[in-house]
Amino acid sequence: MKKLQFTLAILLSLFLQSNLQAQELINSQALVESNTGLILTFDRSDKTIQGSPYIYEEFSPARVSADQDKIFNLRYNAVSDEIEVQTDKSTIQAINKNIKGVTITFLKDDKTYQAINYIDSDGSAKRGYFIYLTNTNDSNPLLLKESIKFLERQPAKSSYQEAKPAEFKRQDDKYYIMLKNETAVELPSKKKEIANLFPEHSKDILDFIKSNSIKTSKQEDLIQLARYINTF
Repeated sequence: MKKLQFTLAILLSLFLQSNLQAQELINSQALVESNTGLILTFDRSDKTIQGSPYIYEEFSPARVSADQDKIFNLRYNAVSDEIEVQTDKSTIQAINKNIKGVTITFLKDDKTYQAINYIDSDGSAKRGYFIYLTNTNDSNPLLLKESIKFLERQPAKSSYQEAKPAEFKRQDDKYYIMLKNETAVELPSKKKEIANLFPEHSKDILDFIKSNSIKTSKQEDLIQLARYINTF
């Protein structure tokens, strides 16, 4: 009987260990995805292309909240809106941005990204990486969106003009605010339109903007305004 109990205990231990290893593998596969269909690649051998699709060209040490024990080599591809992972010299994969609540923090500048749902300027629903400018626990946090656009080569229109080479061009950063449905929308530049995002408090918001001389072109003013909105 004791021998049977001992055998069962060993089998249970092996089962639990095997199950834990399998779960770790599943978690690892869920966190990092292969580059198939995920990373927008360009012919970088064409040296006439100007600029870079990356906020920082080189891979940099970073921590991922879903696996805090590891240091990853990452970089942000602002064209494809993916956090790329350097797994070895020949393979580039991407952090799975569909996992909710995962934050990526680059160690050299403490910059933190998180993927959230948002509505772009064309009205399309997307998911992409943002930088939080106010508390991540706020109901309506203020967010910053970085963007780089790939512009195709433009041939010369006449013999008096030169062709424009293809380039990766950094776009102006945009501000977004998350609504209570956990979807972010671009923050309007007009004060009344900002207030209209919160109809129950629109008058209070306009009064706050006026009394504090809030300018929607200044990041520090928008942070101040967002903090006030989150007091409701």
